[in-house]
Amino acid sequence: MQHTAHAASSVMIWPVDPVIEEDQRATALWLENRGTEPVSLQVRVFGWGQSGGQENFVNQEQLIASPPLAVIPPGQRQLIRLMNTVPVPDGKEIAYRVLVDELPDSDGGTGRPADPANSAIGVKLQIRYSIPLFVNGKGLWTKAVPGKPRDPATQAVPVLAWRTVREGGELFLAVRNSGAAHARLTGVQWVGTNPAVSGAAVVINPGLLGYVLADSEMRWPLTAPPPMGHVPEARVNGGETPQKLRPQ
Repeated sequence: MQHTAHAASSVMIWPVDPVIEEDQRATALWLENRGTEPVSLQVRVFGWGQSGGQENFVNQEQLIASPPLAVIPPGQRQLIRLMNTVPVPDGKEIAYRVLVDELPDSDGGTGRPADPANSAIGVKLQIRYSIPLFVNGKGLWTKAVPGKPRDPATQAVPVLAWRTVREGGELFLAVRNSGAAHARLTGVQWVGTNPAVSGAAVVINPGLLGYVLADSEMRWPLTAPPPMGHVPEARVNGGETPQKLRPQ
């Protein structure tokens, strides 16, 4: 099944979880215009890291999107090649964020995207899409690929542990990932360690809470302390079975 990303727009993007494998130099990102008017899009790739429990994005030149600008007619699609130009260290996973910005067509309807350099006030962005991209070093793999047999025992997986942190008067859920692969956390809730006496689960976020990159820690604000005897449980990387996180 194809995974797609879309917002209140006519643009559909897939896949939403692209990976460049150890034996690949590039992967494909497809942009499709399902509307009735041409759409102008800009594609940029940023380095993605996490430190101090927060995300950071930096300019980089190792991962290139081609073409970086596209005008897609109604009912058409555009292939964007995401090309890695620098080898990844063996056994490592490098994270990027692909930002796709929908730009206004300010040239009188000719179908060309507005040029920020020619505008005194710059370009007003319409809609932004953010797609995670991971590049694998030699010996590391994170998901099955059709036609490529792999031993599940060698799959790189996240190793997660949690704690609560109070900072600046706010309470946070901190999740540390000491594994070699990222973790995508969805359906996060507090669950009792002894269901017979701990009561019902308490939802933290029913959808996507966020990502914890390899060898990183992320924090999310909590509206209340965890109930007594409860630990966080989450679906990790789309897994069907929720996992209880171990304490730090």
